[in-house]
Amino acid sequence: MLTSIFLSIIANVSILSTASYIFVKLIPRKKNYTLTVKQHLLMIGVSSLTSFLLMLFSVDLPKGAIIDLRHIVLVLLVYYAGPTVAFPTAIFISALRLLLGVNPASLRTAMMYVVLGLILPLVCKKLVKQVNNKYTILLILNVICVATIALNSYFLYDNFLVYILIYSSFLVLSSLVVILTTVFIEDLLKNLALYLNEKEHAKMDFLTGLYNMRAFNKKWQRIQADKTIETTALMMIDIDYFKSINDNHGHENGNFILRQLATSLKIGAPDNELVYRVGGEEFCLILNDLPYVAQKEVAENIRSSVADKEFVLENGTSIQITISIGLAASTKNKDMKKLFRLADRCLYMAKNQGRNKVIGEIMENE
Repeated sequence: MLTSIFLSIIANVSILSTASYIFVKLIPRKKNYTLTVKQHLLMIGVSSLTSFLLMLFSVDLPKGAIIDLRHIVLVLLVYYAGPTVAFPTAIFISALRLLLGVNPASLRTAMMYVVLGLILPLVCKKLVKQVNNKYTILLILNVICVATIALNSYFLYDNFLVYILIYSSFLVLSSLVVILTTVFIEDLLKNLALYLNEKEHAKMDFLTGLYNMRAFNKKWQRIQADKTIETTALMMIDIDYFKSINDNHGHENGNFILRQLATSLKIGAPDNELVYRVGGEEFCLILNDLPYVAQKEVAENIRSSVADKEFVLENGTSIQITISIGLAASTKNKDMKKLFRLADRCLYMAKNQGRNKVIGEIMENE
């Protein structure tokens, strides 16, 4: 008897751990995301299957009742996924319980899980506002579940001491499993966050916080493949006489100026457009689905705002800088390599014509 109970506990913990791993894997590998309908259905399906497997390794109690850790699935879903996943799963748990046999105990248990599916999200929502510790919240939800399960089985026992012993042991065991499973999930989520941060840092320029050349290359590959983008333009931006800033004020001040310029460029860029640092003092900005007149206006506004701005050195001294901009626009042929070469040529022309200028051309379609 004790061996059977021990093996059932081991099986329940193993199933929960595996399901937790799958659950985290179903989360999109993005910092900001919204679960799709497909992902919701997959989570509900995995959670329901997990509950069924837990029931298969349950411990039999008198008069058709069984005890297992399937309620922990519901507790974790309520906290991590919300009611849109938790409540449908509660419905499936209820239906699956009836597959193991229809009797008064199974009918009461099925109804109990529907009620828990409705109540737990409301309790969790209030607890999140009042309690800062996730482990405390999950343990309280577990206590509510165990108390409900115990109440559901109260009249099955003639011996009150046996009843108390069974469900107090069940509370201790399930609480330990909740803690262990939560630690496992949090570790997986922490590793996912570290991966996403490293992935993001690989695309970022460490000095300015702008996206780097690698991110720029991936961006233009997506633009070339995106048929919904009808027109695109590329701005090449270069600081005039930047070498003299480094020579006269030192490289630390040169870096300080680069960071200030990066901020100005991000402010001057249209909404949803990213600025890239592609060289020492060279920056790029891609403009999609804007007419050429608007592209020129964006470039001219950026140029004039930099010329009018006071840039500050580390000692507090103000200096003026200017930038030259090469603008290459394409109406149909989105050959980004040719566009890059044309923008570079326009930048070279702006430098040769006195700097602090915007020179633009429209790439001829082939």
